[in-house]
Amino acid sequence: MPSSLGVLGVHPAFERPFAEDQDMTIYPYLTGQTWVFDDSSTGLKEEAFVLGASEMIHRLVSAKGIPNAAQGCALSFGDEPFDHDVELSWITPRDAATATGLRLNEIPSEGNWYQGEVADQQMICWLCPALFCYFDQAPKKIFVKAEPLPVGVDPIWHVDSDDPRARRFMSAERDERERP
Repeated sequence: MPSSLGVLGVHPAFERPFAEDQDMTIYPYLTGQTWVFDDSSTGLKEEAFVLGASEMIHRLVSAKGIPNAAQGCALSFGDEPFDHDVELSWITPRDAATATGLRLNEIPSEGNWYQGEVADQQMICWLCPALFCYFDQAPKKIFVKAEPLPVGVDPIWHVDSDDPRARRFMSAERDERERP
């Protein structure tokens, strides 16, 4: 398999706050048209889902009819099957380029590509190197479940995005009307 950063390889720069066999939960919310999430345990603030991942989340929460999902929902995931909604399978960068209609040199050289059926539609997405905040290596499969935001959970980590504890691999593009 290709040897670009993270392609089923270990990334030494990330610490993981979770046990190897533990299902994890993040709480994405919508910023403009892009799903983002905060995770104080990994230091991620407004980490954006891009290149198909936002579309997958939108389709999943819409199909499940999750109320007020834009203000936050629970997204549980792991590399072992559980009571999941979606099973994503790792694909090569070449397969991702073919599936997206892009040339191989037009897709990110870091991160990992996945495909799966989301609410009866085959979809593809790219997951940035933030994946290694949760896994030692890119899993061959990722199982995902979306649920309503639990009562009492605030999906927003209330820290300024320029706080030195906060980091971000990918940013959401914002509509000019949304900017302060």
